[in-house]
Amino acid sequence: MTITQLEYIVALADLQSFSKAADYCCVSQPSLSMQVQKLEDELNLTLFNRKAKPLVPTLAAREVIAKARAILNESNSILSLSKGWSNQVNGSVSIGVIPTIAPYLMPKFLADFQLKYPDLTIRIAETTTANIKKGIQEGKIDIGILVTPLNDSLVEIPLYYEELFLYSNVWEEDGSKLKSTLDPSKLWLLEEGHCLSSQVNSICNLPSGPLVGTKMTYQTGSMETIVRLADQGFGQTIIPQMFVDYLDPKLKEKVYTLPEPKPVREVALVHAISYSRKAIVKALELEILAHIPDSWKQAQERNIIPI
Repeated sequence: MTITQLEYIVALADLQSFSKAADYCCVSQPSLSMQVQKLEDELNLTLFNRKAKPLVPTLAAREVIAKARAILNESNSILSLSKGWSNQVNGSVSIGVIPTIAPYLMPKFLADFQLKYPDLTIRIAETTTANIKKGIQEGKIDIGILVTPLNDSLVEIPLYYEELFLYSNVWEEDGSKLKSTLDPSKLWLLEEGHCLSSQVNSICNLPSGPLVGTKMTYQTGSMETIVRLADQGFGQTIIPQMFVDYLDPKLKEKVYTLPEPKPVREVALVHAISYSRKAIVKALELEILAHIPDSWKQAQERNIIPI
C-alpha cells in the first residue's frame, strides 16, 4: 500500500470517474487503474462499482476511503513541517465560509489580506456549516469561518461575538407603530441547515422550518431575500449585527434590539487538528480582528446562542 494509491482512490471517490481522476492526479488512466487494482488485490476488497455511472465506492470501501483521507492529511502535515511551511504564509489555502457571514465579513478584510500576503493563493467557498465540517474532515477545506461552538473534534479559534437583532415589518393592531417584539407567527427563517435558522429556533423555542405560522415556505440561504420577504409580506426575521451595516437607512428604522440577555453568536476560525499551516491561521485571525470593533471581541457575560 502506498500514499500514491491512497491519493488515487480518494480522487476516484471525489470525481467519480477514472478519466477525471487520472487528469486530476496527472497520470494516465491505465496507470491509475493498475494502481487501484493492485490496492484492491492487496486488501482483497472491491473498492469501486465500475458498472455504475457515475463511479461509486462500494459499501466496504467507504471506511477505507475515510481512513485514506486521514492518512493523506497527516502525510501533508508532515510534508508541511519538513519544508518549514508551518511558519510561512505562502502556497495555497482553501477557506469555507457560511452564507450569513461571507458577504459581510469577507469584503472588510480580504483585499488587505491579499496585499499583505501576495504569495498565498486563496480559494473561498460559501457553503453551510455541515459542508464546511465535512470538507475539513475530508481535507478539501483547510479553514472554516463559521458560528461555534460546534462540539466537534476540530480546533476552534473564537474571533468575535455578534449581536442578533429583530427586523420587523409587523404593525401593532391599532396600526400606530411597528411591532418591536417577536411574533413567531410572522417570523421568516433561513432554510434548515443554516446555523442562524437553528439559533433563531433556540431564541424563540420554535420548531424547525423556513416559515412559522403560514401555509407558505420559501427555501433560501440569503439574508437579503429573507429581509425582502419580511418587508414585503409584513413579517419579521432575525439578522446579525454585521448585516445591519449593509441595510438601506430606511430599512434600518425597522431593526430592534432583542430583550436582555441580548443574544449573540460566536464567530470563529475552525480547522482540523492535523492542519499544520499555523502561520496562515494566525495571519487570517489577526487580519480579521483588525477589521472588527473592539467591543465585539470580549466573550464575558454574553448570551451565546448554541447552534
